[in-house]
Amino acid sequence: MRLKDTVKVARWEFSKNIKSPTFLALTIAMPVLMMIGGLIGYWGTASAQKEVQQVAVIDETGAIFPILAEYLATSSITVHPFSAADRERLSEEVQTGTYTGYLHITQQAVFTGTIPYFVKDTRDQRTMALGDAIRYSVTRYRLLQAGLSRDQVRLVTAPVMLQVRSLAGEAASWIEMLVPYALVLILVLAAVFSGQVLMYGVIREKRNRIVEILLSSISSLDLLLGKLFGFAALGLIQVIIWTAVGLAVAARFIDLSRLSLNAADVAPALLFFIGGYFLFASLFAATGATMKDAEGTSQAQGLVLVVPMIPLFAASAILMAPNAFWVRVMSFVPPFTPVTVLVRLAATTLPWWETAATFVVLVLSVAFFIVAGARIFDRSILQYDRAISLREMGRMLNRKYS
Repeated sequence: MRLKDTVKVARWEFSKNIKSPTFLALTIAMPVLMMIGGLIGYWGTASAQKEVQQVAVIDETGAIFPILAEYLATSSITVHPFSAADRERLSEEVQTGTYTGYLHITQQAVFTGTIPYFVKDTRDQRTMALGDAIRYSVTRYRLLQAGLSRDQVRLVTAPVMLQVRSLAGEAASWIEMLVPYALVLILVLAAVFSGQVLMYGVIREKRNRIVEILLSSISSLDLLLGKLFGFAALGLIQVIIWTAVGLAVAARFIDLSRLSLNAADVAPALLFFIGGYFLFASLFAATGATMKDAEGTSQAQGLVLVVPMIPLFAASAILMAPNAFWVRVMSFVPPFTPVTVLVRLAATTLPWWETAATFVVLVLSVAFFIVAGARIFDRSILQYDRAISLREMGRMLNRKYS
């Protein structure tokens, strides 16, 4: 390995791809899509909360409707009282849209805890606020019927929150949980987009036979490392731009000055993020060298990405049990290590020895895949007219690169 040649290739890859329309489009389009998606979600939620609903209520108990009306007085839901004799007329008016729906509250419904709400379309999702209101109203009615005074009912129904604190008295910090998980998502995006550009670049050089000229003057290991470092720099630029845009959007909704992070919280997550990026990039580069056309490359890209992303599919289970035996085992399996550990860091504080051990596994696996990728790169990059089979790749791993 010659560092000088690696730096030359890295500089060449960086200068070539940073000007490419594909890289510029991916770098600019992603934050734009993030902003559009975030604004659509925010506007959608805000408009849904403000959407006026007219709800008819048949209250055979005679006492729940006033509680319900008081609870919804400041909301966008307006309730109207009716008698049981109005059911047929209400059904017609719900069908025509005069009312969003109607509630039918009976003593039996209060006893069973199931209050029917009749609507035109059962797929209507605007029932969350009404559901909270009816639960509160029925609960308060039950307590009053049990003989509690209004003050006692108010005390019993007052909300109770669980406040998580450390033994030192510090409250839970959501930012400490958010950073590792955000790095998981950024790692996936960076690996997909940079890996895609890297794979298509390799196959284009392979078909144009530019690689023959390169391999005549430098080793395949220097070529592969140069490509990885060059694309790592490109990926870093993308991450900085995406993060800056994300923080700018977040600043519109939260006070970022109140967020505090220290190096001890961020350093482990960043190390696994960087290691994961090089791991995925080396897999993409080696796989691209084995393909003969863009169609095969796109299919291989999906296969290469799915295996390391399996921990992301199980993220909810890992967050619920970050120290489970099967989760710890996955942390030491190289293709799963970066994503698994990042998700675990979002849910718990790992012992220092486990963090160090899994990082050593990640570093060794990155070194292995780079060396193995260089051997495959060396032997398959000059195979212009066909894709390389798995058996041939196995034989290539037993031969030294040039």
